[in-house]
Amino acid sequence: MSDAADSLAAELRPLGRVVWLTGAGLSVASGIPPYRKSSAAVWSRFVTEWGTQKRLMAEPLAWWRDFWLESHDLDPRKVHPNPGHEALTRIVAARPRHLVVTQNVDGLHRRAGLVDSHLIEIHGRHGLYRCTDGGCRHFAEPLGPEAVDDDAIRAGVVPRCPACGELLRPLVLLFDERYDSHPFFRARDAFAAFGEADAIVFVGTSFSVGVTELALETGQRTGARMINLNVDGFAPDQPWLWRRVRVHDVLGPAEELLPRLADRLT
Repeated sequence: MSDAADSLAAELRPLGRVVWLTGAGLSVASGIPPYRKSSAAVWSRFVTEWGTQKRLMAEPLAWWRDFWLESHDLDPRKVHPNPGHEALTRIVAARPRHLVVTQNVDGLHRRAGLVDSHLIEIHGRHGLYRCTDGGCRHFAEPLGPEAVDDDAIRAGVVPRCPACGELLRPLVLLFDERYDSHPFFRARDAFAAFGEADAIVFVGTSFSVGVTELALETGQRTGARMINLNVDGFAPDQPWLWRRVRVHDVLGPAEELLPRLADRLT
């Protein structure tokens, strides 16, 4: 593993713009189950049709109580950044042109010290809520954790916007929404960064969502170096589509590899 860190450090050190695209595998060591490729995965327990705006609007109480609270139990008192998050903060904070684009909604990158200029939470953030009415001020100005009472939801009361009374929802990207559906996701900034990157490093991702496909497509077009830092080798859901993409595997747990890499880069 030390040899892998040495080799990757030598590859990344002379580069200017590096985008780190992080997925659920980075947060496993923090006690958060991955969405896919695990017997404990959230993906194995919940179907995609529940995680949609359409289902939320059709069955708001069931959506909040039976889907959201059951599948997104992220108590910040119990879940903390792990050495992988902390090491990535060290790496990126020392390089102004590095950027983390995360698929994770757990907020652990921010809690590990990453600031907005170095971080895009492209799938949103757990603990932030917005109004479902696009004309309400709380569509663009999210509310914090105090806006939603989990006990009230379990008692049958759906959360409502304090400004207009319409239904509240988590500020996360749902399966039937586009990346540009809300300004918080900063999709345009993320996609532009992929196009400018000298290297795209995929950390703990299963390559199963739209943003990873777009990053692969962009990296292939621009000639960016693409690196898969993960416990599994590069094996996307659509191998026929990416059979000509060159992705270099650096295998090992992110919480072990990233601290070693940070020591060599900083």
